[in-house]
Amino acid sequence: MSRPTVVFRPTVVIGLGGTGYEVVLKLKKRFIDAYGDVPEIIRFLSIDTTENIQSREKSPDGTKVVLESNELYAISVANPGSYTRNDHIDEWWPKNIPTTALISGAGQIRARGRLAFFAKAGDINGLIGQAINAVREIRSSKQAYSDNFQVSNRDGVEVFIVGSLAGGTGSGTFLDVAFLCRQYLNNFSNITGVFVLPRVFANLPQTHLVKSNAYGALKEIEHFWNLSPSNTLEIDYAITKVKADRPPFDAVFLMDGVNKNGTVVSRPNDLQNLIADGLYIQIGSQIGLDAANVADNIRAYLATGEKVRGRNINYCSFGFATLTLPVQQYERMKLEDAQNLLKNELLASIANIDIGNEIDRFLQDCKLSEATTLLDSLTESDRGGQVKPEFRIGEMKFDRTSLSTIQELYKRQLDQMEQKTAKDLAMNFYRLEQTATVTISAWLERSLNRPNGLASTIQFVSKLAQNIDELQQNVQRKAKEAQSNFNALKLEPQEEKIKEAAGGIFVNKNNIQAACQRYKERADQKWRIYLHWKRCDKAAELCGVLRTKIEQIQEQCQRIHSNLDKVYRDLEQSYIEVSRQGNSDNPFIHTIQRVDLESKRPKVSGDDFIRWYREQSQSLTNWSEKKAEDVKDEILAFMDETYRPLTSMNVEQVLAASNPEDAGQDLQQLGKLAVPLWQYQDAEIPARQQHVITEFYYYGVESNNTIFSDPPLASRIPKGKGNASFVPTGEPHKLTLFRVEIGVPLFTLNGVKDMELAYLDPDKVFKHLHRNWTNLPNLIPPEDDGGALRWFALALAPQPYSLIINQRRQYSVYTDQARKLEDGILPLGGDRKSAFKAFKNNVPLIKEIEGKVEQITDENQETAKDSLENYIKDLNQRLKKDQVDSQVREQVEMEIQEIEAYLERLNVIS
Repeated sequence: MSRPTVVFRPTVVIGLGGTGYEVVLKLKKRFIDAYGDVPEIIRFLSIDTTENIQSREKSPDGTKVVLESNELYAISVANPGSYTRNDHIDEWWPKNIPTTALISGAGQIRARGRLAFFAKAGDINGLIGQAINAVREIRSSKQAYSDNFQVSNRDGVEVFIVGSLAGGTGSGTFLDVAFLCRQYLNNFSNITGVFVLPRVFANLPQTHLVKSNAYGALKEIEHFWNLSPSNTLEIDYAITKVKADRPPFDAVFLMDGVNKNGTVVSRPNDLQNLIADGLYIQIGSQIGLDAANVADNIRAYLATGEKVRGRNINYCSFGFATLTLPVQQYERMKLEDAQNLLKNELLASIANIDIGNEIDRFLQDCKLSEATTLLDSLTESDRGGQVKPEFRIGEMKFDRTSLSTIQELYKRQLDQMEQKTAKDLAMNFYRLEQTATVTISAWLERSLNRPNGLASTIQFVSKLAQNIDELQQNVQRKAKEAQSNFNALKLEPQEEKIKEAAGGIFVNKNNIQAACQRYKERADQKWRIYLHWKRCDKAAELCGVLRTKIEQIQEQCQRIHSNLDKVYRDLEQSYIEVSRQGNSDNPFIHTIQRVDLESKRPKVSGDDFIRWYREQSQSLTNWSEKKAEDVKDEILAFMDETYRPLTSMNVEQVLAASNPEDAGQDLQQLGKLAVPLWQYQDAEIPARQQHVITEFYYYGVESNNTIFSDPPLASRIPKGKGNASFVPTGEPHKLTLFRVEIGVPLFTLNGVKDMELAYLDPDKVFKHLHRNWTNLPNLIPPEDDGGALRWFALALAPQPYSLIINQRRQYSVYTDQARKLEDGILPLGGDRKSAFKAFKNNVPLIKEIEGKVEQITDENQETAKDSLENYIKDLNQRLKKDQVDSQVREQVEMEIQEIEAYLERLNVIS
């Protein structure tokens, strides 16, 4: 079945570290499984600080899938210490980290991974540039080399950067890879990060730094969302300087080892497979169409720039699950039946077969049943009867010259007789050989092309070879006997009699004639012995020719048997592998079990196979000239055709034929399995901002003509708050769900507090990529202050509020607590942070300011609202222009959110 045409965008997938390598390899395998090859518009690149890359994947036909040399780059730095003396590295290198050789990995130390990257920045930059430029240049469907591939007219390149935030290589290089990619991309391009959180590695050996590494990396991602043309970052890679004026990523997927339903992924390999599935559905299906691109949808959703408690919501996760028919069971059944076909119908012995009778009939057909029959067949005359050589004396004169005359006649006729005997024997030999050859060929066709014909054929030819050997030995003995008799039978005594009769004084014609007649009789006898001798020789030769043909048949049978033995072993191994895959306990596959496979299982017989094979205009004798792989393919082709009534059912047909309740349960289970792989506490998000979290549902269906668009299943398919998208994948046995969740701030993630504790552990080695990045804001915002921040922010607003003022670098508040002081002003602190701290710790003051703010608002609500809205605009402008000190930036952002929440409340009340 042809696949739907896919519109590809130019795409580069970069895998970092061990996790990135495994995902890229598995993703490549998915393209090869689906399309036979990777379209040229997609490029893979794996970067790691180890040369010990040995993993392999296998495609369905058993071909090994590997990353080619141009898809791999192993960073190996024998003496990294020398690089830290370069200014462009020394400016960020943490001083307390040892610089040992970087040959077998970064040892979980992020800065060492970054050091290896800087050491080879020229090579890596070149590889990134080559990959991006190569895919960008492909702009026509012809260049995509297949009618099933089209290239999007939309400008830009999709870049996916995949790795773990927990180790040393991926977590140490992901930012710099993104920054280098940006310099080759325009504003229509997307960089999507797909990063694994530490949970799945936590119980593995030598992983004590995974949590602190991940927290440091997440702090950096969070911080660099603020990059803009007015807030840039310059990085010197020696070979080039990059000025980053945009965030490194347009979207960041975070993949944990557990989802909201509590489904746990305990093996890194399972998580890597799921990530590869998610990437494949984005790149290799019509999710890549302009209107449905995941990265574009995410980018558009995040364009509002909304924050929660001062933190970004630019994070996503996805789940990927499959609702499938029992295709693995189909394969097991087919392989099992193929083995049984071989074992019981093609390779087994036939019970109670009478080989002796078959051989007798065969020998009779070939005129080889007895030596006499064979010998007589060799001396048959073309006029009927047997060839009888005769010495003719004709009208010779019986006188004194009779001896010389009869000797001359004998000599002349002997030559003629020998020539005629040879000719007659050759003609009959050819006829018998042709008869035997045709009979053998016809018999071989009949014998092999029947159930278990191979075993009976081997038995037959083995016994036949014995019979032919015995026959050959018999005629060879007769030939030797005849030769001896021929040589022993002399004509000299008869010549003496003729000489006596012709040498007397008186010549007696009758006596001479009688002597000559006795000479003739002796010559006839000698010639008959000669004919018998020569036909025995010829019979022995014919037996030899037939023996050679039998040996050829035995060799054919042996080759066929050897092929079938190998095919049987291959099928056994395939069955084991398919069974292992079926029992892999993949937590994200739900198989519909309502199909009664045994009742639909076809009956497979040897007669059916041979009939099918003959209909292909082929004989099983051809298997002796074929490779075992070809024989296996032919047997499996028969199994595919036999199983077609079962395997041709698609998942939509099964669901449509099911009870709607049962189908709905299957679909709900699919939705549960595809829950994005992270857990978070939505209670940490203020109720007024719960709307920031949203989901996209992308279903992979066989074609655009899907039953899920219509009742009754349209209402039963999980789709979240909005409408689901249906994406043709061309896979009839699967319904897949790619479920994306977006808008979750990092501080709500389960496990982030544990990561922070590990990060704050003074015994943990330096966790950042730059020694000055330790002061980046924490991921977890300050605890709820009981509303203090809201009243502090509102009191700072201009008239009609202005309850807190900033004069001469001193924050002060107008309060009843300060009546005895000059002008009723109470000092709070010399900067915004200290002022808020003092305000927050003064509970009576908070209550007082709350009352005053509410009173001012109630006096003229419209004026108050205008003032607050203008104040927010002013603060946002100052933030945009970097006119707010970085130390208080986070607090200002949170103040804006509190004022916005207050305005929302006013709008609701009014």
